[in-house]
Amino acid sequence: MPEPDPALAAANATMPDALDMHRLALIGVVDAHDGPAALLRSAWGSIARVSVGQEAFGAQITAIGNSQVIVTDRWGRTVALALPGG
Repeated sequence: MPEPDPALAAANATMPDALDMHRLALIGVVDAHDGPAALLRSAWGSIARVSVGQEAFGAQITAIGNSQVIVTDRWGRTVALALPGG
């Protein structure tokens, strides 16, 4: 995983309309001590920290990469969520 860039994080955090507030969105990826984790934001504004294999907001977390998360929804559809500005 590349080194964090605080300037890039600050710029992305202040981008107007970076997230679609009406759908599930990826807001961050971290390299945690127990493996990669991601921060997801629901359409209702709730935030969840998830790891591969966990479920959040009706989606199963299938994979976590450097700038995206793969989820499978309750209907079996697989979707890639990308970081804003990525």
